[in-house]
Amino acid sequence: MEVVKGTVCVTGGTGFIPSWLIKRLLEEGYFVRTTVRPNPGNKRDLSFLTNIVDLNDPDRFNTAIEGSKGVFHIATPVDYEYKESEEIITEREISGTLCILKACLKSETVKRVVYTSSASTVVHSGQDSDMVDESFWSDVDFFREKETPSFLSYSIFKT
Repeated sequence: MEVVKGTVCVTGGTGFIPSWLIKRLLEEGYFVRTTVRPNPGNKRDLSFLTNIVDLNDPDRFNTAIEGSKGVFHIATPVDYEYKESEEIITEREISGTLCILKACLKSETVKRVVYTSSASTVVHSGQDSDMVDESFWSDVDFFREKETPSFLSYSIFKT
């Protein structure tokens, strides 16, 4: 019988990176819970994920996080239809992240939270280097001038 290493939660389970992280965590012996954004038209095939909790209501993060020893917060809202302002999406991201962190505190089992960022946070810093660190922040004004509207708020928020 395989020994389970514990439960972890991965937010944004239908995304490319989270889905691969989930696969790897399962292979390493973790029990994984994940969150998905609402999909009213059921246009995506979610069959590759198991034990999914749809967390449309931020108060329900408690359910996914409760009993977890770790949380990988990867999810970020993206407005693919260009309907929301940068401010609205940023507020939603901040609110969602705070809900997740509060649920982690409430659980009393979470020992570590991994908040992921994006390459977009450092690629437009004006500095040329093969290695980057926290001193290589992207120029937010660059995003406002060059980014497509759907990824503008994503790139700015991650930065």
